[in-house]
Amino acid sequence: MHSHEHFMQHALELASRGIGCTSPNPLVGSVVVRDGEIIGEGWHAVYGQAHAEVNALRDAEGRNSLVGATLYVTLEPCNHHGLTPPCTQAILNAGISQVVYALADPNPKAAGGARFLEEQGIQVLRGVLEDQASFQNRFFLSHVKRKRPYVIAKSATSLDGRIATHTGDSQWITGPESRIRAHELRQAVDAIIVGADTVIADNPALTTRLPEAICTNDNIRHARPVIMDSSGRVPLETQLLNGNSAHSRTVIAASTKMSPEHRQQLESRGFEVLNLPDSQDGIGIDPSALLTALAQRGIQSVLLEGGASVQGSFRDAGLIDEVWAFIAPMLIGGSTAPAAYAAAGSKTLGDATRLHDIRTETLGNDILVKGLITQADQQASIEHSKSATDTHL
Repeated sequence: MHSHEHFMQHALELASRGIGCTSPNPLVGSVVVRDGEIIGEGWHAVYGQAHAEVNALRDAEGRNSLVGATLYVTLEPCNHHGLTPPCTQAILNAGISQVVYALADPNPKAAGGARFLEEQGIQVLRGVLEDQASFQNRFFLSHVKRKRPYVIAKSATSLDGRIATHTGDSQWITGPESRIRAHELRQAVDAIIVGADTVIADNPALTTRLPEAICTNDNIRHARPVIMDSSGRVPLETQLLNGNSAHSRTVIAASTKMSPEHRQQLESRGFEVLNLPDSQDGIGIDPSALLTALAQRGIQSVLLEGGASVQGSFRDAGLIDEVWAFIAPMLIGGSTAPAAYAAAGSKTLGDATRLHDIRTETLGNDILVKGLITQADQQASIEHSKSATDTHL
């Protein structure tokens, strides 16, 4: 007889098929089990379409009676009528006798499903593989609980930590396998943040380029580009601002340093220009204010793609949640060749930001190192950033 954890693990694997396709909804997977065998499975595939429980129940129809069966789901079934009817009613109508879920729904609009089911006589078991479900839905949870997007910092460097040569040559440090993996990450997030220097130097498109569509509606999902350009230095001829329909959703994070004329030109092309405060050092945009503004626009996750000043400012502010570091087996050298993270940086190794839950992948000749940043390390970075600002003043 398989355990609850066995069936929940399969539900989590199903949920992952919706990565990059369900935002602003969470990732959810579900299986229906009778007599120790899976008779139905489903996941939330695309935002606005049926939820995982409904898909699993539909998949099970006709195979066996669902009366007395157990439904496993990675998130507490919703108990409200949004774009789709409440999943709790579908479960009740199907004759399910037990519901096992991993993660309680933190959204007050959708919560309460477990209590409703128990009141209807259905047995409910909570918290099976809760940690795994929480990590899988870290974007959604960050938006609901912290009111800010989850932040992933991505870098592609040589073994000696350089993102370009001293002349600015940077394409390509990593190999094609790493670039495909990076585009999978772009597919998963809601927005990509870059600085003005990166746009001026590289003129990136920031589109998602994969061999085939991931979402079941056959669409490639492009994250929303966000340019941190406080004074309006980025030329209007760049790919992100030239009016191409693929980039019509570009957001420009600016400050009062941007001239009214430049702001008007951007807005006349349909771009949204955010008026945000300067950072503490007065050099760029306050990254915390930017995250708040993006959260207000429904953005649950962002990917930092540089350059070094952007990565460093978010690190110093303690706003990075996860790091993806692609490392190529080459040495660039040069005292003026840029590193992946700039800004103030750490005074001592004790101030350095440390990662935990380290995971590695081999991609061709490259290595990808992924890790999370603890809240304690984030707070240490914030305190150091404050002290560094005071010193510079």
